[in-house]
Amino acid sequence: MKYRCLICNTSIILLLCLPFGSGAHAGSWGYLLHTSRFSGEYLSKTLPGYSVICLTGFRLTDSGGLKIEASAVLKRITSLASKSKTAIYPLISFKTAAQGRRILDSPDLSQTAAMSIASMARTHGFPGIHLDFEYLPPSVAPKLSIFLGILRKFYDGKITMAIFPQVDFPESLRGFHDLKLIGSVLDEIVLMCYDLHGTHTGPGPVTSLSWAEKNIVHALSFVTPEKIWLGIPAYGYRWEGKKATPLPASKCARVARVHGAHRDSSGNMVIKYNESGRNVRIFYSDRETRRLLGKIASRYKLAGTALWRIGYED
Repeated sequence: MKYRCLICNTSIILLLCLPFGSGAHAGSWGYLLHTSRFSGEYLSKTLPGYSVICLTGFRLTDSGGLKIEASAVLKRITSLASKSKTAIYPLISFKTAAQGRRILDSPDLSQTAAMSIASMARTHGFPGIHLDFEYLPPSVAPKLSIFLGILRKFYDGKITMAIFPQVDFPESLRGFHDLKLIGSVLDEIVLMCYDLHGTHTGPGPVTSLSWAEKNIVHALSFVTPEKIWLGIPAYGYRWEGKKATPLPASKCARVARVHGAHRDSSGNMVIKYNESGRNVRIFYSDRETRRLLGKIASRYKLAGTALWRIGYED
């Protein structure tokens, strides 16, 4: 799910802070990158804090098959998840947007892909699957709706999908995720309320409390609250001019301890300092930002919050 930062985890991981703070609302969803190198001890402490662990590393191929790159970590977390009754969902993606369009454009490839997903989910006993289809043009939105209808014929488990924010976000990105067309077909959505500012914009906060609320209100026009997970970030961007470098919140917090930080009106933390004559700004979502977003999710009685991603937290 990109623009999000793809930063490799170091061997030293800070102890997990729960993404929503007080646990005031129903559930917590955590995205787990399949290439992350977590210890068994870390995973055993972390997994019970989530009702859903969504694991990356399941990619559709050009022929509509499914390539599993997450086998090693899947084995590690399956037994841990069963002890804590945490559900595991595979995150299924296209390799590229062009490949995704070829599959959606072809009735035969769409059916093959749907059958591949259903077969894989049944084989592994997944109670649900998570689709992360991004960067296709708005014109393809009707074909996404058709694909979801085909998938429903072959798979009776829970079908969930990551959805770009629909308010104050580029039409070229959000238009493919047309909730008018797909809201009724999906069992749940993760409303990705992050990357308000990122590599596609100039400097600014990675999320905003008021912006997230606007997007929740919009989504509720098409989807009932118990079907919505509010996507929340545990990261930020380091800005030098218009150049944005993604950073996990844990690293941002370490920089803040050196240079100081303040909370701005968006609810994010902001760090400003000079480095070798260059003005640097960092906007990031910290534990308090995530707690405040969790309170908004509670107020609207959403399913819970979905953290991008486990291991990034401060």
